[in-house]
Amino acid sequence: MKVRVKFFAYFREVFGGREKAVNLAQGATVLDLLNALADSTRVRGELFEKEQLKPHLVLMKNETKMHSLKGLGTALEDGDVIAIFPLMGGG
Repeated sequence: MKVRVKFFAYFREVFGGREKAVNLAQGATVLDLLNALADSTRVRGELFEKEQLKPHLVLMKNETKMHSLKGLGTALEDGDVIAIFPLMGGG
């Protein structure tokens, strides 16, 4: 199956673009996707801290925040769109 990943803010620099298509096996989860994207120690360090997702990251599946779903265990389906961006504040 194919999943589209959109990158925002400095993640565009980390992943080398605004968007990437990733092929995954049927039944893959968000964690499987992130592991596929983390193809270097540097990139893995941008996503994970001690095997946990860094707290300043926001992930969305088809415009729904991951914490509203099943977190990293959220199942993916062909055609899903995952957005990755840093937590942003304003004032």
